[in-house]
Amino acid sequence: MNVEKKQKYFVNQKEAVTIRCIACGRMATFSVDSLRGKKHSIRVNCPCAETFRVDLEFRQDYRVRSSIQASFRALSTPRARARQCVITDHSNGGLLIETTEAAPIKQDDRLIVCYRPEGDALHEIERIIRVRHHDQGRRIGGAFVDEPLHWRSRTAAAVLH
Repeated sequence: MNVEKKQKYFVNQKEAVTIRCIACGRMATFSVDSLRGKKHSIRVNCPCAETFRVDLEFRQDYRVRSSIQASFRALSTPRARARQCVITDHSNGGLLIETTEAAPIKQDDRLIVCYRPEGDALHEIERIIRVRHHDQGRRIGGAFVDEPLHWRSRTAAAVLH
């Protein structure tokens, strides 16, 4: 039984990856900038005759699954007209929201997402995201383009900036 050997490597911020041969230990660094958005798995042929597959992970932040009630709206939309959603995963760099109604979203749109990190938290967070991908406006993945915008306290009347 021939089981293909596979490794996973994280691409660094310089769009390069250092790969180590699983047979001989030889290491080489490759530029993978041309593969971004196209191919996330490559076949490596080492001079020692070993051939193996490498999965490339371009994401710089680790995602965490979640189920946080939230709302989102376009930058120009009033807070009262925000749509309800659920944050299904998040990282330091962005989040994925899901909604039951399709929204008229395009790639690179900027949205304000408002949520409480924990259901009973005393503060609410508003973040601006840039839409990186979407599935018919129901699953929207976005990258943060700001630091936390507002922290609103349930008990305080003022908005902290």
